Order: sequence, then structure tokens, then C-alpha cells
Amino acid sequence: MFQFILRRMLWTIPVIFVVSALTFILMHSVPGSPFTRERALPAAIQKNLEAKYHLDDPLWKQYGEYMWGFIRLDFGPSIAYRARTVNEILAQQWPVTMTLGAVAFVFAACLGIPLGILSAVKQNTLIDHSSMVVAMLGVSIPSIALGPFLIWIFALKLKWLPVATWGTPAHIILPALTLSTFYLSRFARITRASMLQVTREEYIVTARAKGIRESVVNLKHAFRNALIPVTTIAGPAFADILTGSLVVEQIFGIPGIGKYYVTSIGNRDYPVIMATTLIFALLIILMNLLVDISYALLDPRIRYN
Repeated sequence: MFQFILRRMLWTIPVIFVVSALTFILMHSVPGSPFTRERALPAAIQKNLEAKYHLDDPLWKQYGEYMWGFIRLDFGPSIAYRARTVNEILAQQWPVTMTLGAVAFVFAACLGIPLGILSAVKQNTLIDHSSMVVAMLGVSIPSIALGPFLIWIFALKLKWLPVATWGTPAHIILPALTLSTFYLSRFARITRASMLQVTREEYIVTARAKGIRESVVNLKHAFRNALIPVTTIAGPAFADILTGSLVVEQIFGIPGIGKYYVTSIGNRDYPVIMATTLIFALLIILMNLLVDISYALLDPRIRYN
């Protein structure tokens, strides 16, 4: 297992360099510069600004200097927010995004998995059909439409929850529900399909023939093996929920890293774009590694040599 983890961590290095190189090339392929404005700056001022941020250096040198800083966890100054460094922006805004993503993931897992189990146990009943209709709607409705709809119902009509911004636990509920709905539905559908497949296995039939209670058969014997397909999407789901929060943060006015990421693309704030993209890439790699490790914990037959 240790050798497997070490190999995967070593493979992270070329992956990060490929992601960083592609991001760097795409950023600089867009016409204009961070200092392009409707009213053009004087040539001397623009030249001084480019020299200050080393944008007048050759591209290979800019990339090399940035990656050297990234290795040292020094992401450089922000071009759009000139009084702040990228490290300061990440330190202040990243915890907000992580909190929202973690709560949304808990909603998705804690609601979606039990819904899938209940749907499988009550197969072809009204509960099963209703659950799958809800799951289908959750997969079909995008966050950009679901968010305003939830605001209209629970904030404007019923006045149960605040409309937007950030600060109290009540502010987390609507954006977390918006963010979690898609994966809540996926968890429910995959759990149902996996449970139905496992419950037809011979060892489940044997356990029922022995007179073991149905609840014990479903939860102790069937559910553990049914978790493997669910775990397969759980890691990428957490990473996707965080990256998906970029849109949700804009809808609900949440001061997370998504706000700065979206703004930095429009402002061509190269250091913020690079740092955020690479952190998201590292997060996805880590989640996939944790998923592979969890396979061996869930199924003793799986071993990594």
C-alpha cells in the first residue's frame, strides 16, 4: 500500500506541470493584458506596470519563475488587487469555499445515500418511484436556475432563510442545498442501482435463508459492498462540489475564492488564476487517491502491490 501511495504521489508532479503549462498557455493566448482598459493607459505607465509584475519577461521565464514560487508556496502578488498577495486572498477566502463545499457534500451524502437505500428496499413502490423522480429532477436542474428558485421560495416568499451573503449558519443552508442537489441525486441513483445488484448475490440469498433479519441483511451485508460504486464518485464529487461553488458563490454573494477566481479571469489576474487552478487540480488528485485507498478498506479482496 505504501508503495502504491508513493507512486501515485510521484505521478502528481508531471500532472501538475501539465495542468500549469496548459493554464499558462491559455491565459497568455487571450488577446490583451491585465492592464487593458476602455481608456488606454499611457504607454510609459503600462510599461512600468509590466516591468513591476515581470510581464515583460519572456514567457518561458515567467512560467519558470511562477512554478519556482509555487513550489515554495509563494503565489506572488495579485495584479487586480494590488494591495494584496495571492497567499492573503487564499488564506481569507479559501476557508469560506471549503466550509460551503463540506456542508454541501454532507448534505449530498447524508440525504442521497439513505434515499437510494430506501428506494432499493422499497423497489417498485410509490416510495421508489417518488425518490427517483426527485433524483431525476435534481440531476436535470442546473445550479444557476435552482439557486434563484430556492431564494424565491424560502427567502422571499416564506422568509425562512436569508437571501444571500455570509455570516451565520442560516446563510449556509440555501447555497449548500443548491450546490449539493446534483450529487445528492447521483448518490441516490447509484446507491439504489448498487443495492439492487448486491441484494441478488448468492450470499445475500443465503443470509436471508438463515433467517437473519432483513434490516441486518440490508445494512450489514449488502450496504458495505454496495458502497464501492458510491465511493468511486464520492472523491471526485467533493472536488466537483468545490469547483462548482464558483457559480453558487456568485448567485448568493458569498465571499469565497470563487468570487476572486471568476473576477480574475475577466481581469486577467494571472497569479490568482494559476494558483486557484493548481489548487483545484491538487484537490482532485488527492480525492481520487483517497477513493483508491478506501477500496482496500471496504473490500478485503482488493490489494495494491
